[in-house]
Amino acid sequence: MTVNRRQLGAWLSLGALPPALAAGRGAAPGARPVRLDLGHATAPINRFFTHCVGADYPGVTGRAANLAQLQLAADELGFRHLRFHDIFHDELGTVRQRDGRLVFDWQAIDRLYDAMLAIGMRPYIELGFTPGVMRSSNQTIFHWKGNTSHPQPGPWVELVEAFARHLIARYGAAQVRQWPFEVWNEPNLDGFWERADQQAYFDLYARTARTLKQVDPGLQVGGPATAGAAWVPEFLAHAQRVGAPVDFVSTHAYGVTEGFLDEYGQSDRKLSPDPQSIIGDVARVRREIDASAFAGLPLHFTEWSTSYNPRDKVHDSYISGPWILSKLRGVRGLAQSMSYWTYSDLFEEPGPPDAALHGGFGLISRDGVRKPSWFAYKYLNALRGQEIPSADTRLLATVDGQRLALLAWDLQHAEQPSSNSVFFGQPVPSGPAAELQLQLHGLRPGRYRLQLHRTGYQRNDAQTAYLKMGAPRTLSPAQLAELQALTQDRPELDRAVHIGNTGTWRWRVPMRSNDMVLLTLAPAKATPSAAG
Repeated sequence: MTVNRRQLGAWLSLGALPPALAAGRGAAPGARPVRLDLGHATAPINRFFTHCVGADYPGVTGRAANLAQLQLAADELGFRHLRFHDIFHDELGTVRQRDGRLVFDWQAIDRLYDAMLAIGMRPYIELGFTPGVMRSSNQTIFHWKGNTSHPQPGPWVELVEAFARHLIARYGAAQVRQWPFEVWNEPNLDGFWERADQQAYFDLYARTARTLKQVDPGLQVGGPATAGAAWVPEFLAHAQRVGAPVDFVSTHAYGVTEGFLDEYGQSDRKLSPDPQSIIGDVARVRREIDASAFAGLPLHFTEWSTSYNPRDKVHDSYISGPWILSKLRGVRGLAQSMSYWTYSDLFEEPGPPDAALHGGFGLISRDGVRKPSWFAYKYLNALRGQEIPSADTRLLATVDGQRLALLAWDLQHAEQPSSNSVFFGQPVPSGPAAELQLQLHGLRPGRYRLQLHRTGYQRNDAQTAYLKMGAPRTLSPAQLAELQALTQDRPELDRAVHIGNTGTWRWRVPMRSNDMVLLTLAPAKATPSAAG
């Protein structure tokens, strides 16, 4: 392999050796040619990845700091719905009992929903958990004590009906019909649904779904919202048998090798090296739906990420970025939404965040530092307009007018002899990867502005810098400023290019293992300063 001066400079700027000079570190990867023809872009890109994202319960999500980060997520990442647990938590004061009758006060819910709508996000309503006045036991879950006993049937139906009628009266039927209603959360786990009683959940679902449809047949209702993509055939068979309405199927999956629930972040797992993790679960559930009486129903994975542990350092790793992209590309056309759990580390299921970067679920830290997973979604959100077909399974490209956006990544599962807390608790350097050799056809001749953004090892990589700081529990102002400066996603290349009369353009992009790169090419309005 011949390496010219420009290519050598590009590799050294990434803190890596080019493949031809890195033979001592492993086999040199081959080239990765990519040929794209803009003339073949005839269908809009499927933006299912922006449909929904997760959050903590209302007592946390409604705080000013959380809403500020939610605004940032809506603006930069394009999310359109927000899902969280326990909309009926007693902290909101929604449900009380007076003289033997239920009394409802919707003010706290209204304030939260009003704030979300002002941000540009709609609710994805998870119906649960159990208000204190209708609990059947004192079973609770999480630091904020959500009651997960079976609600008393009569009062529950009264609450659901009153809630739906209030939402329609306040926001209008046309608006609320765009808010999915998901019945409960992970009822196949005892912690979320007492005794994980399947029949009791099916009964709850049928009562709830019928009640919502009686209020307005246009409301969307679905379930079973299970952990581990479970119960779907049984749920659909029961709904058919009793005539319960189902508008969508929802369930969950995580990328570690075993388990379903880690309430306080005390377990330790490994990221699954199986290329079909998550993808296989989505494909299986799609087959189960299409083999049922409800073939073709929308499928929503309303929770997913690398790990269900709220204190798992893999969440902060740069490796999570290309992992997310590979899974989302692999489930296109199978799932209608994949709701990442969650958008923020301002999240208190296991208690308040106990360190600046603590392996929290979020795409952004408690201090507002963007993680590599944030940039995975930011780069996805840059893909607009018509998709340019490609056989490369680690690439997505679009053209919107004359603006081209190309997102490419290199997912390589590192050899992981230890659990996530150990392996991702120290810097994990990148290795070599095949150079991206682009050949684009069908461009309109003229001057363009080329920008290249990269996230990977020590690029938009707060975790590595944080570990090198000694992983302080609390960041000093100077340390926070350093991490913020490192995660501004400044382009590593910003220059003018000229497309000739042939409409063909070639470019090479050096890659490292687990890099993500976003390349944009837009008609130049003015000559930009050359860089890179």
